[in-house]
Amino acid sequence: MLTLKEVSLRKGKRTYLDEVSFTAQAGRITAIVGSRSAGRTELVRVIMGLISPDEGTVKLEDFELDFGDRQNFGYLPAERGGYPNMRVIDQIVYLARLHGITLGAAERNALTLLSRLELADRGYAPLKNLSGTEIARVDIAATLAADPDVVIIDDAFSGLDSESTELVMSLLRAHAASGVPVILATDNWEAAQAHADDVIVLSQGRASVSGSVAELRSDVKYRVELSDAEAAAKTLEKRADISDVAILDSADNVISFRAADAGAAAQTVAALNGVKSFESVRPTLAEQYKEAL
Repeated sequence: MLTLKEVSLRKGKRTYLDEVSFTAQAGRITAIVGSRSAGRTELVRVIMGLISPDEGTVKLEDFELDFGDRQNFGYLPAERGGYPNMRVIDQIVYLARLHGITLGAAERNALTLLSRLELADRGYAPLKNLSGTEIARVDIAATLAADPDVVIIDDAFSGLDSESTELVMSLLRAHAASGVPVILATDNWEAAQAHADDVIVLSQGRASVSGSVAELRSDVKYRVELSDAEAAAKTLEKRADISDVAILDSADNVISFRAADAGAAAQTVAALNGVKSFESVRPTLAEQYKEAL
């Protein structure tokens, strides 16, 4: 596991990171979600040792990392780059070799990764001949080609269409399952919710919310369509076990509320007049946290 404890980063009067602490567990995908000004890239660079924090520590297992200890990290920065005239497979092998693995291992890994990413027929083409989404997949292949102990990808879903996202995430999921922490920094709330196990919500340099996706989406609201929303809302507001009653759509007579549990919600709705539909609604991560940032 990779652990950050009370990491702070400042420059002049500006604070980029403010006592950020979290753990990225081995075998799981952790998404760092926030706007472009939240401090995501600075946090990724601190993890990679490209920036030294003013305070705090970064540890892999129980070992505090120094600059040279990231040799076996797979890192894809937000600023993508490549060698347009180099063949795809040569580029992946070259970048893998920089991590110290043998030529044979680098070539085997490159071929396997290209196949998994449905680029086997593009391996011997120059990079400039590939489409944008194909290049984005090559970037992922190059990041994983040395079998890294930790994977860190900034602006994680950049350049990926829906098909490429599924291919890439399947590959990252398999790599995580081998016992590796995978960290994705992104402003794409929907993709983070769909593909991450754990989420760190970064706001103005602080980790304002953290937990598993399941835990963070545990909040449930109930939605009722009925004949008279105003009358129903007044009835619900009198109930001690019901809270956050709101009329969502007065024209269609839709209200929402929270209840102690599903049984209490069902009993409450059964006592209302003119009920047309009743359902539980689990808010998305964006609905719960984005507007509060």
